[in-house]
Amino acid sequence: YDAFLSYNFDDFPWVKYKLMVELEKKREFKLCVPHRDFPGGEILEEIIVDRIHRSRKTIMLLTPEFINSHWCEFEFRMARSQLFDSGNDVIVAVILKPLPPGCVSGSLYQVLKKKLYLEWVEDNAIAQDLFWTKLSDAL
Repeated sequence: YDAFLSYNFDDFPWVKYKLMVELEKKREFKLCVPHRDFPGGEILEEIIVDRIHRSRKTIMLLTPEFINSHWCEFEFRMARSQLFDSGNDVIVAVILKPLPPGCVSGSLYQVLKKKLYLEWVEDNAIAQDLFWTKLSDAL
């Protein structure tokens, strides 16, 4: 995969109707989308670890719901572990919705502090075009 997508299920409509359309259909990236690509009947933790390791990057779609999700935290820890193991810059952080002050955990805060992240801007076509270009470049 070019990228594993880490997101909260509440954000799946944005993933399906915006991100997947732009990156897969228009720009031909191969994404691992958990709600589409995970097989049933297997241990979820093992599938997550396998798919993150089989992906060149992990795109983290940060929202308040992401921050409060056990599964998103697990995916972040696995991607961070791959960052340390490989030494490659594998995390692409995207702030999809504004994050309330003080809600970001210490380790996620450190990642955001040390690297560039992208921010989605609703209702601004020029900013959105630039966002897609920068996200493509990051992949």
